[in-house]
Amino acid sequence: MTFSRKIKKFFTKEDYDFDSPDVNLRNFHPQLYIYLAAMGIFTNNQESLLRFFWPFLCISITIVAIVLEAMFVVHGVLIKDYAFATECFFYFLLLGMILAVYASVLYNKNEILQLIDDMNNDFVFIRTMESKYRNSFLMGQLLIHKSCCIWYSFTTSIGILYILLILSSLVMHGLLKSSNDVNRPLLFPMWLPADDPYRTPNYEIFLSIEICFLIIVNQAFSGYIYMLFHVLLHYYYILDMIMKDFEVIFDGLDESVSCLLPKDPLRKQVQSTLNGRMKRIVQWHLAVFKAVKIVSSVFGPPLVYQVMFSSIAICLLAYQVADSLERGKVHVIFIMLLTAGILQLWIPCYIGTLLRNKGYAVGEACWNNGWHNTYLGRLIRADMVLVIQRSQQPLAIKFIGLPQLQLETFSSIMTTAYSYFNMLRQYNSDS
Repeated sequence: MTFSRKIKKFFTKEDYDFDSPDVNLRNFHPQLYIYLAAMGIFTNNQESLLRFFWPFLCISITIVAIVLEAMFVVHGVLIKDYAFATECFFYFLLLGMILAVYASVLYNKNEILQLIDDMNNDFVFIRTMESKYRNSFLMGQLLIHKSCCIWYSFTTSIGILYILLILSSLVMHGLLKSSNDVNRPLLFPMWLPADDPYRTPNYEIFLSIEICFLIIVNQAFSGYIYMLFHVLLHYYYILDMIMKDFEVIFDGLDESVSCLLPKDPLRKQVQSTLNGRMKRIVQWHLAVFKAVKIVSSVFGPPLVYQVMFSSIAICLLAYQVADSLERGKVHVIFIMLLTAGILQLWIPCYIGTLLRNKGYAVGEACWNNGWHNTYLGRLIRADMVLVIQRSQQPLAIKFIGLPQLQLETFSSIMTTAYSYFNMLRQYNSDS
């Protein structure tokens, strides 16, 4: 089997048995558990001290890198090398995001474990339901899997491109080396106050640290965006299950029993069936609100950081791209970083909008389920009113200092970034 064929089979899950009684969250989305383990959360041996090894290593490297980048920013401003300063300031912001993600995930370990357990229970329950529910839900999960593959492929390609460019530059440096040649290239620009970062062994040490930085960013930050859209999309499809339930809530029931006395056995039987159907709807609906609340508490701090500084980061990247174009160069890495910077903000905002609209759609599905065409609607009228009222509350991540995560927020941040970009360009032209 060719390598491309294997990649396609993994992407489309051709070998996965969707009808298996063993379908669960772990075997459908193993990457989710791998990410949690890398972030210091073991789902099996939850109290193992070994889980702190990799996070401690990553946090230590990140703190060292933050101190260095802060020093580079100050140096760039002092010597008026604003291109150097803006690039280093972007990396400084990105490293701060890594610390925010690690701190939030480790602090909210129990909430995350509860969320994972609830999502797995959804798998276990829905796989026992009728095919129209099971197939729809699993196709949605397949879309989540494909989105994960695309996102990780994109972010990993940026890291690989960094390394390939540096290797090609090293090869050219070795072939064209002369006494007046420039320093050996690093992934990210460096400066030391009393030493040369490009001499041996400084160069090799810093190059190793920068490669570790690429791995940490791809694992922590890219994984954080993945987990965020995974959880939100999971409950988006749970809302879809609720809407399917409303479509058939009166199916197979005799509406003539609504004219019987409340204590009549036939009416009590129908009433019990309707109550059972409404109970499942209400439980799912409450589960969605509970999940969004957990996501708000777990990812609220990094989201606040992301929303606050995304406009600055996007502005700095756009400035670097524009500056390189003015000098007749196409800086591929900065173009990809700018694309990633926009995507990392657009993805949660877009899915937040989808989830909010789907929440409102549940209320509309409840209203349009045909209750006015059958007398059975009177038997669950009070329950339907409660569901409709609850669905009017927007499903949105809420945290102190965080606007609702939706496309309107994305538009506002991009507008702010464009304003900063124009100010920076104007200042640069005046100076």
